[in-house]
Amino acid sequence: MKSKLRILAVGVVSALAASMAAVPAHAAAPDYAYGGTAGGTQITAVGTTISSSATAQSALFGFQPGQSTNKIASVYVGGLAQVGAVTTDVTATSQGNGFQVVSHARTANVSLLGGAIKVQAVDTTSTAAADDSAPATAGTTTKFLGLTIGGKTYPVDVGPNTGVTIPGVASVTINAQHTAVNGQTAVTTGAGLIVTLLAPRGGAAAGAVIMLNPVFADVQPAHPDNPDAPSLGGLAYTAYVQAHAGTQVKAETGRLASVAQPLAGTGGQTLNNHLANAYVAGVLNLGVMDSYVTGVTTASYAKSELLTRTARLSLFGGLIQAGAIGSTSKVEMVGDQFTETGAFQFVNLKIAGKTIPVDVGPNTSIHIANLGTVTINEQKSVAIDGFVHGFQVIGLHITLDTARAGLPIGAEIQVATSQALIWR
Repeated sequence: MKSKLRILAVGVVSALAASMAAVPAHAAAPDYAYGGTAGGTQITAVGTTISSSATAQSALFGFQPGQSTNKIASVYVGGLAQVGAVTTDVTATSQGNGFQVVSHARTANVSLLGGAIKVQAVDTTSTAAADDSAPATAGTTTKFLGLTIGGKTYPVDVGPNTGVTIPGVASVTINAQHTAVNGQTAVTTGAGLIVTLLAPRGGAAAGAVIMLNPVFADVQPAHPDNPDAPSLGGLAYTAYVQAHAGTQVKAETGRLASVAQPLAGTGGQTLNNHLANAYVAGVLNLGVMDSYVTGVTTASYAKSELLTRTARLSLFGGLIQAGAIGSTSKVEMVGDQFTETGAFQFVNLKIAGKTIPVDVGPNTSIHIANLGTVTINEQKSVAIDGFVHGFQVIGLHITLDTARAGLPIGAEIQVATSQALIWR
């Protein structure tokens, strides 16, 4: 089960992602670790160019209480899926010497397969809890509002793993879930709907899978296999828009194509989150986006590496543009020695008509009239008393000093963000 957990524990935001310095400089060895992810839609169409990794994904992994949230206004994938607002969150709270993790996704105004499946709203939650005082627990629940499949209406509560077939079109699993509890380890994963095509549709071959509200939660003893191995962390995403207006309004796109480093690494595998494109009127227009994570941790060697790539970039109607853009952050441990490295990569980057040289130095700032400050190749290294080692790169970090495209003064846009961490 542990290898399965490590593969599933991929996502949006680690417990350390908000601030690399948020890790305590001194902390007792934890008894338990946790992980959780939640997304809105996920589409896998093997053998075609159609794919969509978990949208509006939240992800949280760690040894300390925390929360991750994400959202997106809408999702459209050809003739396969059209949905409205997606909100996700993962919350970890202390429970004895362990944790309770709640992974939650809510998606509204769903239309799949050209209206063959419709839902006004679907709400899915996975909860896992474990500590030394009581047996571990886990479970997944889903509630529907206005679910219809092939013209048939379904109630708010549908039994776990209920199967429905739309003849010649798709097989559907409603309230999909799988839960396992073993000793002090609890894991649960599920989805509101899992739809498998029985025939080609919308450019996707038979066998393509659409998941609505994929969620995952896990609590287990910390480092059960190798207690001397350090923990890993980190996050990568292609873009992020956040706007603050006083204390009353906070709007954000969510971290696009985000991927997080699991605490126990990826076993040397490279895991990927992919989005075909993104568009926010007047703000950003992005082509194909991918983020990648690789992690290995043993007592003598560890590596946390995250990177992100975007094929095409246009910000604020072409004021900032590039043919391609990305960043890489990596931390390695060999014995007791640590190295932290990072890089910003781009092709044909232009800002306000000025071509930026490929060897632009770290933390270079440019002010653009009627926009704000653009920091290029923003880099930050952190080492806390030998306990935490990390590196962060933000390819472009824009802070508005002029209201623009519906964004207020103080709004921030990040592009090509990667950060990697090792702590022991």
